Amino acid sequence: MEKKIRILAQQWKNGDVDSAKRSDAGSDDAALNKELETIWQKAGNYKSTSFGPDVEANWKKFQAKIQEDNNDSLENFPVRRLIPRAWLVAASIAALLVIGWWIANSNADARGFKSLATNKREIKKVELPDHSVVWLSNNSELSFDPKLNQSKVRSVKLRGEAYFEVQANPQKPFRIETPHGLIEVLGTSFNVRALKTEPHTEVQVMSGRVALMGKGKNDQRIEIPANFIGYFPSTEKQASKPSSNKKIFTSTQVWRTRKIELSGRTLGEAQEILRRYSDFRLEFSDPQIADCIFTWTFDLDNPESSLKLLAKTGYFHLEKTSSTVFRLEGKSCPK
Repeated sequence: MEKKIRILAQQWKNGDVDSAKRSDAGSDDAALNKELETIWQKAGNYKSTSFGPDVEANWKKFQAKIQEDNNDSLENFPVRRLIPRAWLVAASIAALLVIGWWIANSNADARGFKSLATNKREIKKVELPDHSVVWLSNNSELSFDPKLNQSKVRSVKLRGEAYFEVQANPQKPFRIETPHGLIEVLGTSFNVRALKTEPHTEVQVMSGRVALMGKGKNDQRIEIPANFIGYFPSTEKQASKPSSNKKIFTSTQVWRTRKIELSGRTLGEAQEILRRYSDFRLEFSDPQIADCIFTWTFDLDNPESSLKLLAKTGYFHLEKTSSTVFRLEGKSCPK
């Protein structure tokens, strides 16, 4: 019996089912032979179809499971999530309010002053609450009380350089605080240069009168008339007296106009203007050249063109020693 099963299995494995039937034609156990054939056929059908997955049915089962899990989570959501989310929204609103307040007040100092500043290449015109006008030079900062016109003393603070046109109001003096001292006016126009990198505050008065005083209560008060310059020396708290050799010339507004008419002015003054208001420098082969007097137009943004006019006089030779340095060579000044 065992031998017969092996023969039948080998023949069916090779696909020769008919041969297996023939080899078994003489067998008395026809029923057993038929049963073995049936088992073999079922085994073959199982092998070919049983491991094929039903993708569609399994996908539907998976979707049903996901939906069931989501329904369970939503039923518990109000209890577990509602309060934390409300706190999150409230915290976000509070943070936005704090940021907004900080931005609105970031340009105010401890006294509540509002500050305006300029960058290296910027000039800004500012109208103060009392309608006074200030032109703020580059790299400068002006601080003032937003309620300036309601104060007994109209106080501002300057770091850098600015030109002021102050509205006259005898009942409310206008006061400027600089790193070196205080400037007080009633109504006038003047230029203030108060750089921390320079040893003093310089005040050039165009019209009216300006009083200079130190920051101490007992410091001397000095008045500067129109067309004169006053200073706060770095070595003293009190202001220095003006003198006739400190009369101003038209350089007061050169940082605004970028041009200056030097009428009967020295080359030393042109040298100082370049030093103050540009990146260019002017050097002399002989120190006495600084005393040479010319009448000419000096363009601060194009100094090379202006200086070439001097070379055309025949008294000087102009050399550009670097991208920002010019050198005038000569031995005498024109008579």
